[in-house]
Formats: sequence, C-alpha cells, structure tokens
Amino acid sequence: MKYIALIFYIILFVSCSTSKFYKEVSSLNDGYHNELVEKYGKDAVKRSSFNPHKLVLKALKERIQNTNHIIYHYSPLPRWKSKEFAGVVYDVDNSKYYYLENSEERPRKIVVDTVYDYPNDNYYKFIIDNYLNGKIEYLKKLGERSNHSGIQTTEHIYVINLKKNIKEKYTFEDFLFMNGKPTSDIDSDN
Repeated sequence: MKYIALIFYIILFVSCSTSKFYKEVSSLNDGYHNELVEKYGKDAVKRSSFNPHKLVLKALKERIQNTNHIIYHYSPLPRWKSKEFAGVVYDVDNSKYYYLENSEERPRKIVVDTVYDYPNDNYYKFIIDNYLNGKIEYLKKLGERSNHSGIQTTEHIYVINLKKNIKEKYTFEDFLFMNGKPTSDIDSDN
C-alpha cells in the first residue's frame, strides 16, 4: 500500500510540473523522431536527456493556464549539438506573445519576456504572422533559398488547440532576417 501511495504522488508531481500543452508537443516530437530514425537510422538519431520543450512549457505554465490555443515557434541556435535556443509562444486566446531564450552556459534556465528588444526587427512575430496568414510554404521556400554560410537549423512551429483537438507541427530551415524582413525574399504569394 505504501508503494501505491508513493507511485500516486510521483505521477501527480510529474503531471503537475509541466503545462497542459507538453503532452501534445511531446507526441508531435515522437512522430518526428520516428521519421528521422526511419530516414537516417537509429544510430544516427539519438535522444537527448535535455528537453527544451518541457523547460519552456514549465516556465510558461502559470502564464498560459487560461488558454487552450497556442502557437509555439522553437528556434535552436545554429551550432553543432548546441542546447541554446530562442523562440516565442503566442497565446492565441489572449493575443499575447511570450518571447523566450536560454544560454549555452545555463541551458535549463529559460528567460521569458512579453516585450521583444528589437520591435522593428521581430523575426519571431514575422514567423507567427506568416503562419496565421497560411504562408507555411512561403517560410519553407525562404529556408530552402537561404544562402547563409554555416550550419542551417530546422525550426519548428507547434500549433495546439485543445478545444478543437488540433495538434500540428511544421518545420522549415532558418533564414537570414534583417530590418524586419528576410534578406533574400521571394514572392510570398507562392
């Protein structure tokens, strides 16, 4: 009986420690992980104990508890095996942006702010606005055409609407962005 009570408390603690959106993001990532394993092989694709999505959604748990619809843009730093990332969670129900980032020195400490430091050069709002306007293919084409040197990273957009039971994940390659627009633009209607 003592062990049953202990298991109950562990389950209760684990389920309360993250946001209600984590389960949905996790299920979308499991499918993505399986696709990568199928494409590159199990040895090439390893799971990490570092879970940025769990950290992000735990950091935002109190702020997004009164919403059922979020759009979460995750942008890892383009360095090999880096744990550094940035992004935004857009609370659709309350029309509120939460900008987030961590650092390589303290990857588990998530800094969240509702004000973006460079409002006229807001890459994250550009991504969310294009998603809301149905321009996912446009974002993908920008990533494909990007000609920046160095490691290009795969960015993710998670769309979770708990009321409508919608869970979607979109991926695209990062692209250069300055002065409020992509440095190498394409026709956004395509």
